[in-house]
Order: sequence, then structure tokens, then C-alpha cells
Amino acid sequence: MKAGEHIFGRGEIIYHEGDPCDAVYVVVSGRVELFRETSDGTVILSRVGPIEMFGETDSLSDGVRESSARALSRTRVKMVPRSEFMVWVQNDPSAGLRVLGLLVERLRMADAIISGNREALYQQGLALGGGVGGGFLERLIQWLHRRRQAAGADRLAQWGGGGGQVFQIGICQVNNDVDGAWTRALAGLLAERVGIAVRELGASIRLDYNADQAQVSAMAVNVRQVMGHEPGLDLLIWGDVHADGYSLWFSPAGAVDEDRPGAFSPYLHLELPGDQEPPAGELFYLCVLASIEPLTDPQRQLQHDLLTSAFQTVPAFPDGLPVAWNLEQQRTALAYYAGAMAAAAPLESDPAWFERAAEVYEAALLRLTDGQHGVEESVLRKHRGGVLMALSDRRQDVSLLDLAVQEYRLSVECLVKAAYPLEWGGAHNRLGQALYKLDLLTGQPALLKEAMSAFQSALQVFTRAEAPLRWSDVMNNLAQVLQVYGDQVKSPEVLERAVDACRAALEFRQRERAPLAWAGCQNTLGTALFLLDKHRQSTSHLDEAAQAYTGALEVYRQMGATRLAAVAEKNLAHVARLNKIRGERRVAMPDWAGD
Repeated sequence: MKAGEHIFGRGEIIYHEGDPCDAVYVVVSGRVELFRETSDGTVILSRVGPIEMFGETDSLSDGVRESSARALSRTRVKMVPRSEFMVWVQNDPSAGLRVLGLLVERLRMADAIISGNREALYQQGLALGGGVGGGFLERLIQWLHRRRQAAGADRLAQWGGGGGQVFQIGICQVNNDVDGAWTRALAGLLAERVGIAVRELGASIRLDYNADQAQVSAMAVNVRQVMGHEPGLDLLIWGDVHADGYSLWFSPAGAVDEDRPGAFSPYLHLELPGDQEPPAGELFYLCVLASIEPLTDPQRQLQHDLLTSAFQTVPAFPDGLPVAWNLEQQRTALAYYAGAMAAAAPLESDPAWFERAAEVYEAALLRLTDGQHGVEESVLRKHRGGVLMALSDRRQDVSLLDLAVQEYRLSVECLVKAAYPLEWGGAHNRLGQALYKLDLLTGQPALLKEAMSAFQSALQVFTRAEAPLRWSDVMNNLAQVLQVYGDQVKSPEVLERAVDACRAALEFRQRERAPLAWAGCQNTLGTALFLLDKHRQSTSHLDEAAQAYTGALEVYRQMGATRLAAVAEKNLAHVARLNKIRGERRVAMPDWAGD
């Protein structure tokens, strides 16, 4: 709906009883009183506040205003032409359902106030008292229900494979919502959306802006408690309401892979305008889908199908951003829009999804103000680095990987270790990974030294005792760098460090629980052992190297990882060749990595 905005002073009349009915109004801020003048004096019909609509009763007929409206305080409203309002209701059943549901309730209350003679009201054709379905509005609501359900069934059939499965979404009572109207309106934006079911919860959760690691950890405990009392939830939505609208956070039930581009972060929230003008509802739905962490392959496919469908209803950002949205609303919308693209991209054959995500993240970064260059900027740069890295892998473009390294460096610089230790450690780990990949493509030893330093920094946070799984991941990454660096400088001592790092990581990387991670570490171990014998002119570690490669190969074949299986097979051939050369007491050895 297109809308013109108007401001009225306290006591100012917005329209009079008897005026032509040519528009519907939505309160943006302030309050409005609806009243009638009778022989007994002024009768107050109702009072409406932010995100509530008024004047819609008159718009369902071609008559004149049946009541007057005045501002109770300085009030800002959006005026929607009646013709556009009717088109909106007719073409968007979910919107019409919300509007008309409120309308029926308001009509019942208003007319009960005006007249105690219900029989007279029935005679006037208003049908306000008895069973549901007796009046035009009730029949229209039932028709909208049926139309919405039929449309939903058609869309469910289109993306198929879901087997009727839906994601369960919980919405907490938003803070500062005295009578629950804002929370109900938020839930209404998701009403009967395809693929999700919504529950309104009585609990509320609060997180201060610019919260540090300790505050975020306390919030996470509250989230787990709420989810513990609401079994089956896939996502919890919570936040605040204020003069400009909503501040919303999304907490998924599934474990978050923090290295995945676009992954959920408690340091990013969505600022959603309170007037709920399109595309606010469509963007909110998109954010909900993107924030879910699927637990199974069918859920991952379902999320992807829903996301790609939802993108068709949201204008392409950043060009499609409403100009009326403030800077923070625009920035957070861009961040979540880019995150949704990054979530959908892995299952898409077109790498342009990653490219567009990188562009939108950049647009979000450009909307940061001077006081926001901290953890929020770090998270945005982390995600932009991630999509650039993924795009580099798809296109084999070294320049994109170099840009990713630059983003990760900036991400590290934005953080203070004392306030955000986990984010600080994670940023160093990602930087090290990007530097390692860049060295493999460019052969710059200085990059490996920087990568080793980055991993050592990450190990200051992710210790063996407090974060064993993250510690083992970093140790495996460090082992990869050490083996390449040790080969470059022909240092058995550095290669021994790589072997030790692999063996330490394997204490926590178990084949049964994380087969691919275990296989990756075994492959790194096999290479470190092979190189150690290569540079020591010995064969004492080749059997262990062959065992490590064989274990990795078995897992890769079982998991259908054909490319990784081919690498393991090639590595096994190198071991066999070196064993043969050593057995024949040859001095000259070919460079196995150059085969």
C-alpha cells in the first residue's frame, strides 16, 4: 500500500463525522480517539495507538464517515487511499484477515457502547450480536480463511518433499508491550505463512544493546530455559518495542556453525518498522527462515525451498529499501537479507548468490555510524569475508580470496579480547584459515607465518579444558599450516609439531561422532608424517601415514565425498611410491606434491 504521512497536533481533528470516506489511517506514533456526537453528548467509541488502523469501518461502504477522529497528542499517521486499501485486502488474504478480524471486534464494542438496544441494531442490518457468520464481515472472514488455506496448500504442493513438515516458531512477549498488542501484531505478520507454525509465548527476554560476552552468555541461558518449557521449537524470536518499531533477535534451537557465512549471531538484531508497511512483513518472514538452523537434511532442503520462494516477495536490496526507513532499520535489514542469501547459496548452482550477498553486506557496512564500529562491524565483516571466500572457491579467483583476508583482518581489529573473547578467538581462527588458503594459491611464506600467529591467538581463548571441540578445530588448522610451512623450509622439527597437533586434535575428533572432521584430520596427519619421512630420508612413519590415509579414504567413500576420496587415493599412491623408492635405496626423490 502506498501511503502519505501526516502529523496532527493535540486535539486536532483528523476527520469529521459526515465527511466523505476516502481513506484509511494507520497510527505511526501518538494516539487517536474515535467519537460521535449524540443528543446526550459526546460518546467515545475507542482509542487507537501505534500500528493500529482506524477509519476502515467506513471504507467497507461507499458512504460517509460515521464517526469523528481527533489526535489525543502529537500524532503521526499514514493515510492510505480507500481504493488502495481495498486492493490490498482483496489481493493479500492474510492482510485482509488481520484487518477484518480487528474490525469485527471493534464494531461489536463500539456499537454496544452507542446503543443497548441490540434488536434495533439487528434491524439496521449490522448483525452484531449472535453467532459467528451471521453478518457480511464474518462471512467475508470465513471466505478469506478458505482462500488463504487453499493458496497455502498450492504452495506446499509446489515445493513438495516437505511431507507436511513445518518449522515451529516461538514469539516471546516483546519488552515494553503493556497490553500485548505489539506482540500480537508481530505474530500476525507470520500468520499462516507457508512452512511455519507460530506460538505466542508469555515469557520475555531482554538483552542490552552493545552487550558484552558475559551478558550474551546470560541471555543464552534464558533462551534455553524458555525453549525447555516449549518443546519442539525450531526458533525463538524476542526483543523490544520502542518509538520507531521493533528490535528483534532470533535464537535457533539447532547448533550454530559460527564459521558458516550468514550464520546467526546474538550481536546482530533486526530493526523492524512499527507501521508494518510492506516489505516489513515479507522481510520478517525471510529473516525467520534464514535464522533457523536445520537439524536434518529434509529440514535443510525445506529451508532452502522456503527461502528461495520468500525472496520473490521481497524487493531486491539495497535498491529496494524503503526510503522512509531510518539508517539502523536499513542496515539491519541489509544484514539479514544478505544472511538469507548466504544461507540459500550453498544449494544453488549459481555462484552469483554469494556475490550478491557480498554486495549487500558491503551496503550494510556503509550504513554504520561512528559509534557502531565494534562487534557489529566485526560480525558483518566476518560474514562478508565468508561469502567472498566461498565465492573464491566456486570461481577459483585469487583476488576474491585476497579480499576475504582483508575483511577478516578488519574483523579482528574491531574486537576487544576482554569484552568479546569468543568472537575475538573465532575471528583469528577464520583469518588463519583464509591466509592458509591464500598461501596455497600464491606461495607466499609470509602468509603462513601470519596464519600461525592467528591460530596461536585463537588458542588463547579456545583452550583444551574449556572448549575442547573448538580447540581441536584450531589445532587441526594449525597442523595444516605447520605441515606446509615445514615442507617449504624443509624443517623436520616444524613437521613434528604438525604431527603432534594432529594427534592432539584427534583426541576429540572421533570417527563415530564427526566422521568428516575425523577424516580431514587423518588426511592432515598422513601428509605431515609423509613429509617428515621425506625430509628425514627415512621410512619410519610411512606405515602410519598409509593407515591415516586409508581411514580417511574409507570415510570419504562412505559419505559420498568423491573429490576428497580422490585426494586420499592420490596421497596413498605417494606413500607407496616413496616406500618403493626407499626400498630400492634411491637417493633422488621426485617432489610428490608436484605430481
